[in-house]
Amino acid sequence: MALPINIQFTYSAENLQAANKLHYKKNYPFRGRILLWFGILLIWTGVLFMMMKGIEGHELMIYTFVAYGILVIGIHFYIMNTLGKRLFKKHKNHVLPIDIEVTENFIRLTADDKTATVKWNEILKATMNENITLLYISKMSFYIFPKENFKGNEFAEFTELIKKKVTETN
Repeated sequence: MALPINIQFTYSAENLQAANKLHYKKNYPFRGRILLWFGILLIWTGVLFMMMKGIEGHELMIYTFVAYGILVIGIHFYIMNTLGKRLFKKHKNHVLPIDIEVTENFIRLTADDKTATVKWNEILKATMNENITLLYISKMSFYIFPKENFKGNEFAEFTELIKKKVTETN
């Protein structure tokens, strides 16, 4: 393994979106889809009322359940597909290139004149897929490592180092 690995990372709307999608998919599969399930439940309730006998005169209630269900499902997809873009827009003034050095003992992040060093034992868990890796320093705070920022075989080496150093990976 060729350590240290040096990369330069700049936040973009796309990598924030990919990171949040991975975060919710792997760590909070139900919580990330709660609006979707609620919308399906509303539509199902409307359909059940439609199939019941003796409910004539309550068509407005039936159509309201179905319409709200469709609306809630639409809101779910809007939120999940724009979360990273909205976060980027909110913090775009704080976007600086970050120089990252990965060694056997720590990860050092340098932006502007500030440096943060994170030892491997301070990382609670890692979430990975083929294009991005998230390293968690708390339950909801993570560092983003997109594959596009690595050269050659460095991303594979980095993921192997994570599997060796971080106890909880998924």
